[in-house]
Amino acid sequence: MRRSRSEEFKWFLSAKGEAVNSSGLTLATQITLLRLAFVPILAILVVERRYPWALLALAVAAISDFTDGAVARIFHQSTPLGIALDPIADKLLLMTLYITLAVRDVLPPWLAIVVLSRDLGIIITALMVNLIVGYRPLPPSWLGKVSTFVQMSTVLVALGWAAHVPLIASGFVRVAIDAAGAITVISGLHYLVVLRRRYDQQEQLKVEESKTQDPVPVRSDK
Repeated sequence: MRRSRSEEFKWFLSAKGEAVNSSGLTLATQITLLRLAFVPILAILVVERRYPWALLALAVAAISDFTDGAVARIFHQSTPLGIALDPIADKLLLMTLYITLAVRDVLPPWLAIVVLSRDLGIIITALMVNLIVGYRPLPPSWLGKVSTFVQMSTVLVALGWAAHVPLIASGFVRVAIDAAGAITVISGLHYLVVLRRRYDQQEQLKVEESKTQDPVPVRSDK
């Protein structure tokens, strides 16, 4: 029985994913790596003040972000490498854009400092906790996802305003900047609280395990 075109396409993607699975470099992971390639491209475009092209490149990067997740889910290509690279690619894109847009006075420097400080603070604190109590995965909270969405929306609005896209007024940019600053601070404090709780829980577990492992003294009658 002849396959339909959609079935043949799905079969091709799944077969391609299985072919590279042995090396860990699935199709979804390759798409994520492609998104990393947009980091220097976006930096150059913003520094050169080619804002329309930067906006287009960011749109393509955003599409790749959706695509790699969809491919990983549909064709079961989730790997530890892909799971680790996906948030790294997102953070590098955002950090690069906030730095370069602040340099070109499209976004205020204080916002770039807040965004970078929040991410670096979370990374350093998480590393310290992992070194002390062992590795513990830290999945993004709903507040963290909202923060990333607002930060990316702010970048899109700022680039659209710089590229003179119609209907994007400076007032929209100011509102987006204030919202991004507020949600970034709130989500950063939330992550620190979560990390603190995890550290306390691990310390409590260690105390309880040490109590259960202590040998019971045997009384000897002389």
